[in-house]
Amino acid sequence: MSKSKTFNGVTPSIWECVKATSLKEHGTVYAPPGANTGTAKTSTIVGEVLLEFNFNPTSNSVAYTIIKKPGLASESQIWNGIEATIKGCSKK
Repeated sequence: MSKSKTFNGVTPSIWECVKATSLKEHGTVYAPPGANTGTAKTSTIVGEVLLEFNFNPTSNSVAYTIIKKPGLASESQIWNGIEATIKGCSKK
C-alpha cells in the first residue's frame, strides 16, 4: 500500500458529506474549514491519524497522504475507511 491515494468521483456535494460524516462518526477535523487543501486529523484510542488532503473539484477527485498514524492502524484500514465514507455519501 502507498502512503498516498487518490479517490475519484468525489463531487463537491460528496466532499461536503465526507467531511461532515467523518466528523460525526470519527471526530475527524478538516482544517482549514472550507479549504480544498489542508489536513484531516482523527484522534483514536491507539493514537492520532494525520492526513494531508487535496480536493480537486474540477476533476472530482480527492488525494490523501498519510503524514502520521499509529503503528496499530494499517494504511489499508485508513484507505478502506475513507472509501466506505465516500461510497456512503455517493448513495445519498
